Amino acid sequence: MNFLRGFKKLAALLVVLCLMVSTIPLTVAAELKDSVILPYDAEWSYSDQGTDLGTEWLNNDYDYSSWKTGKAPLGYGDAVSETNPNIPLGTEVGFGDDENNKHMTTYFKTEVDASSLEGYEGLEVYIHVDDAAVVYINGEEAFRKGIEEDVEVNYDTPGKFKVKEETFYIPTDVLKEGTNIISAEVHQDGGDSSDLWFEMSLKAVTEVPEIIDWTTTPIPNPDVPVGEVSRVVVSFYGDTKTSKGFTWYTSQASAGSDLQVIEKTSGKPNFKNAMKFTGDYQRSTNAPEYVVHKAEATGLEPSTEYMYRVGDASLDLWSDVGSFVTAEGDDEFTFINLTDTQAKTEEEAILSSETFAKAIETVENSEFILQNGDIVDTGAIEDQWGWVLDHSKETLMNTTFASSAGNHDEDKNSFIEHFNVKTPEGSSTETGAYYSYDYENAHFIILNTNEDSEEYRNFSPEQIEWLQADIKAAQENENINWIIANIHKGPYTTSNHATDNDIMGENGVREKIPPMLYDLGVDLVLQGHDHIYSRTKPIQHGNAVEADKVTENYNGIDVEYSVNPDGAIYVNPNTAGPKVYYKNKEIDPSYYDLFEVADEHSAAKYGPDPGNDSRPVRSQVQNFVEFNVDGNKLTGITYEIDQNINNGEPFVVDAFGIIKDEENKTYNLKNSKSKKLMIDNPYSSVNIDETTENIEGIFVKTSVILKGAGLKNKIVTISPSEHDAIIDFSGEEVQEVRLQTNKINEIRGAEGVKSWTIPNGVDLSEIKFYHSNGEEIIID
Repeated sequence: MNFLRGFKKLAALLVVLCLMVSTIPLTVAAELKDSVILPYDAEWSYSDQGTDLGTEWLNNDYDYSSWKTGKAPLGYGDAVSETNPNIPLGTEVGFGDDENNKHMTTYFKTEVDASSLEGYEGLEVYIHVDDAAVVYINGEEAFRKGIEEDVEVNYDTPGKFKVKEETFYIPTDVLKEGTNIISAEVHQDGGDSSDLWFEMSLKAVTEVPEIIDWTTTPIPNPDVPVGEVSRVVVSFYGDTKTSKGFTWYTSQASAGSDLQVIEKTSGKPNFKNAMKFTGDYQRSTNAPEYVVHKAEATGLEPSTEYMYRVGDASLDLWSDVGSFVTAEGDDEFTFINLTDTQAKTEEEAILSSETFAKAIETVENSEFILQNGDIVDTGAIEDQWGWVLDHSKETLMNTTFASSAGNHDEDKNSFIEHFNVKTPEGSSTETGAYYSYDYENAHFIILNTNEDSEEYRNFSPEQIEWLQADIKAAQENENINWIIANIHKGPYTTSNHATDNDIMGENGVREKIPPMLYDLGVDLVLQGHDHIYSRTKPIQHGNAVEADKVTENYNGIDVEYSVNPDGAIYVNPNTAGPKVYYKNKEIDPSYYDLFEVADEHSAAKYGPDPGNDSRPVRSQVQNFVEFNVDGNKLTGITYEIDQNINNGEPFVVDAFGIIKDEENKTYNLKNSKSKKLMIDNPYSSVNIDETTENIEGIFVKTSVILKGAGLKNKIVTISPSEHDAIIDFSGEEVQEVRLQTNKINEIRGAEGVKSWTIPNGVDLSEIKFYHSNGEEIIID
């Protein structure tokens, strides 16, 4: 009996052990792991025929078996991913026969099988799309990128997903157990878009990271680390002799916006008795985990070097010590001009920071840096601002940094939240800013080409109205000798953007802006956007004119100066960063007659870029320009950095300048689109070339010497606005002269005039007529 009882106990124990062992596999099987449902390189079906598929293609029974198929990433224009160069294009899709009018929408479909997603917290979505996409799951819209939620989408809807890639989370219940159809329509921002890219992945995840809504957290936020001061920029704000603007970033721990300034010292700076200024703060629009601080220093002394620090005094949180100089007022200064640092990786930002550093080291006496836009690649990605500004802080914290906004800086408030500048009251600053400042005897006008209107491509009517009023006011200032404009999307460049519709179209920048700038008396226009070096001849109303030239020495460099050029000179200083372009080969070759320098890009000799063979290899060549203004003389020295030459040390590739000689100011007109020429500026002489066949009439409103073979078929109407005007025809043959006022004192060199028209009311006895030899002539 005892044996049986023992056996039963043993049997029961074995049963329990077996039951325990049998549960172990069940426990292992229940452990969930992240599961890829759609890999990034999945195979997709696609329609690239340029046909509007409406909404029928979203039906679950839609037959797309005839569509082409290929592995992701799918697209055209880029050989590798712009955000990860280690990912090559998987399948090239078509865009139609016209590269300037590509298909606006390309359609994609694929199927995925999903088992039960019970226990998973969500679906991790990764998407990289250029330009925009709407994604559907089983016929229902799941999400969109680059197209606003309230926009009704059709084939022609443009879109722009500026950040290009994003990882985010959606609920698991968008998928059903079994087969799911994923559909995506990828939209371009325009028919001239250069590239298309689409890749997407789906992963079921066991844990979704906590997402903090940084727009609702308190400031100061006690739950975040104090961190460091970053992204410090010193800018022009108000009078450049007595004030400066400052911008910097902190974590949400800081609500103090403190600025301290002392005169520069050779020893360790002591801010105990510093001038103290308090500014304002706000959350960053595109990265609300950061706080943007701004302050202004006022009451400074002209021609003085200062040291400063910014931060939060209550937290004893301070930036590194920086320095700046105020304007002197002696009409002599030097500045550095560059453009398009535009780094899309931290490595490329370091390259751009090296350009800043080399420029400051080369141009030791520069008082500020002026950039022509595109500081970053995507304005909405705050990390990119941090990469450029913080890697460059040893340079930028020790100078004043002015810039226009480029199209890559246009995301909501991304530009204005990094620059403290004084903008016109009521002007929009969402896409950038337009503003101006006087520095010594020069007036700088900074334009924003991220606005748009029916009247002006890339500009609003309000900005144009301000532009005209601002320059007219500057011209009335007797202390201003120079007008310098800064514009990102410039009218006269030599690469692919030169033929963009917003540049050369009916209401484009080239058609609308240069005539206006000429009439307003702008001397120099600094451009960006087109990533190649170029320099024009003086430009008037769409035509170039010749100027007298002299060669002088500047710091050991021979410089060719244009003397009294009658037109603005347009300069595009290539890039200070990685991206470069080939010279435009599609434009009418005669366009290049407008230029003094229009060479192929220096980087072209190194071959095409592996990631995009339509461009030269990236990151090899950068440029910057040293500008010196000394009274009535402006000098430009262009430097090049070639990473393969002399360890990347800068060397001179162009030297040019402008001299204003008011006593011998000549206007040389070679050709013109206009049929009428108005002479109302105080030129000493105007030379009318014989190529000016399009001009029929010349209207003279001031004393002037007229000369040139082009006068022989012209009608010249003389109606000066001032009394005792003296007109000299230099003995040239003139078809007809019409006198319309008694304000004329003398007409010299009149022997070549074939016909005179003298209306009633003009008293010839009040006007003296002379032969070019000095003898008086009688006109009946």
